[in-house]
Amino acid sequence: MPARILLVLSFCLVGILKAQNNLTIVSENGEPFWLYLNEHKLNDSAQVIVTATEVKIDTCTIRVTYTNSKISNITAKVYLLQRGRSCKNLSFMYTIVTEKGKPILKYISTSDIITDSTEVKKSPSEYINSVFISVKKQEDDKNRLEENYPSPTLCAKIINDSLLEKQIASLKDNHIELNRVKDAKWFISNTCLSVVQTQKILTAFDYEDSKLDLAEFAYNYLYDKDNFMRFLKSLKHKTDLSKLEKFYDNKISQ
Repeated sequence: MPARILLVLSFCLVGILKAQNNLTIVSENGEPFWLYLNEHKLNDSAQVIVTATEVKIDTCTIRVTYTNSKISNITAKVYLLQRGRSCKNLSFMYTIVTEKGKPILKYISTSDIITDSTEVKKSPSEYINSVFISVKKQEDDKNRLEENYPSPTLCAKIINDSLLEKQIASLKDNHIELNRVKDAKWFISNTCLSVVQTQKILTAFDYEDSKLDLAEFAYNYLYDKDNFMRFLKSLKHKTDLSKLEKFYDNKISQ
């Protein structure tokens, strides 16, 4: 009898401690859909954002059925875990994106469950926009850390001095040289800069190697490449000056 009571109590305790999390699915293309969680239909009317509240399981299967029959339905596994462990009172967000012509489920973020109505007041378009701003930021952060820089494009708009100074101040606040170089390269590769503006960025660095590396990296992104040799003024050591001259000669001879 005592063993049976303990067994019952253990099951009750598991139920109490069981995960209770929210799951939000957002349609990237703005197409309304019905969401099924373990084959249980959640929304009576098709929507572009659907939230399942107080989900008490860690792993579930979702099925998304679009009102637009031309868009393929999607079935996928969703894991409501934090660092591989059960969790509680968190909000998990996934979005449906199209890759290679097929819809797939993509994890966006995990956050505390919002208790006020701030997010609820947002319109669907505002909410979706905020989601994809978050997605873009995560992708940018990942690419910056992995040094996956975008290809050079024609400059559309030159950055103003106040934004440039703000970025330089941010670089100076980062005291880890390797990270500073990555941040500077990301900024250079995503901004329309002149040689003079890039020279100002180099002032945020103490080491000549970093300055030389950034000057060479910036070449393909500059809109005034003819002024490239002005970078010689940013370097002090003869060896680095020689390297930069050789680099430029190789570039213009290609």
